[in-house]
Amino acid sequence: MGKLCKILLVSAMLLVGGCSSKESEKKEPVNNNTEKTTLKITIQDEVNKKELFSGDVSVEGKVETLADFLEKAKDLNVVMEDGQYGKTIMAMKGVETKDFNKGPWWLYESENNESCKAAGSCDAASSLKIKDGDAFTFTYTASY
Repeated sequence: MGKLCKILLVSAMLLVGGCSSKESEKKEPVNNNTEKTTLKITIQDEVNKKELFSGDVSVEGKVETLADFLEKAKDLNVVMEDGQYGKTIMAMKGVETKDFNKGPWWLYESENNESCKAAGSCDAASSLKIKDGDAFTFTYTASY
């Protein structure tokens, strides 16, 4: 009888031990802090002499590059194409570059973005790192 009790005791311990795994002890951290990036955006149509937009634009989620930001900023209606040097802006706010070889084109600059300041001009949107608070001016122009 003693041997049977030991076997039952060991079996019960294994059963209880198997039911409480490390997975059930883990608790996923709750992250209520959604990452948010705000840029000061100015959009000018030099060809038709209009300012299309000026103000702060915020997007939620992780963004590292200007292209990431523009893809999430749905109100700006940005259309980009993959080009030889990265993403190229083809349209903003309904104003579109119809023939990239002839123009007009979308250009952009920033007076406070670290990378743009260091290089003297801004990199391609897909490689240009941005930070919250950066300011960009986008210009639709027939000359560059």
